[in-house]
Amino acid sequence: CNMEHLWTNCFLSQVYGWTDGTITLFTFWGVMDFPLFFLPSAYLLSRSLRYSIVASTACMFVASVLRCLPLWFPSIGHFTIFCHLAAFINAIAGPVAMSAPIQISASWFPPNERTRATSISRMFNALGVGVSYLLGTLIVSEVTSEEAKQNPNGVVRTNNGTNGALNTEAVQSDIEVLMYVYAGVSAVISLLIFLYFPSQPPSPPSNSASEDRMGFTAGFKSLLLSQNAWLIMMTYSMSQGLVQMWQSSMVINLTSMDIEVSETWASTLGIVISFSAVGASIIIATFIDYFRKKMKLAILILLCSSGLSFIFRTLITEGIISFDNVSDFKIVMYVLLVTGVCLSCGSAPIAFEFCVELCYRWREGTSRDLAHCVVQHL
Repeated sequence: CNMEHLWTNCFLSQVYGWTDGTITLFTFWGVMDFPLFFLPSAYLLSRSLRYSIVASTACMFVASVLRCLPLWFPSIGHFTIFCHLAAFINAIAGPVAMSAPIQISASWFPPNERTRATSISRMFNALGVGVSYLLGTLIVSEVTSEEAKQNPNGVVRTNNGTNGALNTEAVQSDIEVLMYVYAGVSAVISLLIFLYFPSQPPSPPSNSASEDRMGFTAGFKSLLLSQNAWLIMMTYSMSQGLVQMWQSSMVINLTSMDIEVSETWASTLGIVISFSAVGASIIIATFIDYFRKKMKLAILILLCSSGLSFIFRTLITEGIISFDNVSDFKIVMYVLLVTGVCLSCGSAPIAFEFCVELCYRWREGTSRDLAHCVVQHL
């Protein structure tokens, strides 16, 4: 998730000549990959959790290296093509990354800890968005669109607030350092996963964890015919898919509004949203572990509250509600977006666990993969 959102958090049109559409396409590869690979990923998860995770981290590592190849060997050229190819390969790991957390919680944790375990593992994936904003802000110098318009040669605003002539080579150098960081971290994670990542603990944490699940084909057919499973999957998909896709292009959306805000401010907002959502989700999941019979009510309250927040956010971004003061706009957007995303993300692990309870004896990864496939379509 961190690698997927790299290009949405750097102002690149002045550096590589990319349009907003090109940058958005890097994220769109994840949407394209999921329908193609969610069934093979679900089947692989049903066979071995370890092999699934090893394969997904291998895709992540290969993708991070592919982006660096034109930097190591300039004669290759075609940097943009390599970036698209890397985005496609990285997105192949998406179905496993989305589905493995709930299978890990079911295999390794007792029932009174599963919602919390699902929340922690799932929200660390969401944390990748925040880390991508953070690394982009710290490492890459900001090039604002307004400054570029005022100066034909461009202007750079560095992270320490000083201005100077636009030096595309310097900005490219910053982005190259960022890609090297991603490649190095991917290599370390892949190596550690390869060396040790068991599929299950030595002894099952509960009686339900040791029971046999339905076969992959029979379970998938039953899942497709289950009305309750579809209802909870659609609830999850609608609430998470739209929020995640808007968040992935949040910097572009906010900096293109009539009221002027900088990329640094929008990236900082993304950092705050991501880290706040992680904390809120874990707290909510911990609370729900003690009231597992109230999952349905909790999902309704969280999503209704989140929806109300996003209604006001939409009215503001569409210009129906306007602000004359930039400071007032920033405060309101902080409150609405942080609150809305936290409540929406807080409902996700509850929805997962609720779906697993409804689909008991079916393999957890299958229902999770199908739910996230619907998310990508939305």
